[in-house]
Amino acid sequence: MNRYILPVIAMLALLLGSNACDFSTANIKRATMAYEVDPGTKEPITETTRFHGSDATLHCAVLMANTPSDTKVKAVWFAEIDGTREIIDTTEITLDESGWIDFTLTLTQSSLPYADYGVDLSINGEYSQTVPFTIEPSFAEGIIKEAVIARTLSDAYFPVESGNTIPAGIANVYAPIYVSGQDRETLFSAVWYQHLDDGDRVEITSADIAFDEEGWIGFSLNLPEGIPVGSYSVDLLVNNNVEHTLEFTAE
Repeated sequence: MNRYILPVIAMLALLLGSNACDFSTANIKRATMAYEVDPGTKEPITETTRFHGSDATLHCAVLMANTPSDTKVKAVWFAEIDGTREIIDTTEITLDESGWIDFTLTLTQSSLPYADYGVDLSINGEYSQTVPFTIEPSFAEGIIKEAVIARTLSDAYFPVESGNTIPAGIANVYAPIYVSGQDRETLFSAVWYQHLDDGDRVEITSADIAFDEEGWIGFSLNLPEGIPVGSYSVDLLVNNNVEHTLEFTAE
């Protein structure tokens, strides 16, 4: 037997063993954007590729498979604006087993611009795939592009916590709107109503704001003694014409 064969085989074994330390069986079985995920399993509940400017929380749900301990999964959120990629946020999670991951982008001050976006996913520093999504207006037509009922606003009137059901007894509820493309001295108004059992509406209060810029307007309903249980709505007007009506309940 050639006396050089055994050393060569031993050297190959050392090289293969060294490379094996860097190899991972972990892989992404599925990845999707979502409005909502299960709080326990992190599995997506409502999947989407389109978000709106009034959405404060965006989810990228990733299902990992064959995942050994100490696996690092990284998500890089980015925007494609005017042909330029802009990094928004980066998150890395270390895993010890397979399952769903919920990468979350939470906006607290203002909405993202209407544009194309994506999330680059990598495993242990190696790129795996990109999950694309868009931010689009809730209302494509008209001057009011976004309108929601909210419990909390940022300093820029962005709806941080929104939904059509509010707790009875709270003193304030908001109807922020995002406006764009209006003429100078355009008048925006909000008229708040309480709904009666017979179906009629009774006006509670109203407010007018002349606003020339693109951005958020923070209309609010303030009842110091608390909002009673019941059904409500708010008409949102542009130059005294109703453009949208939002309904909500206090429970």
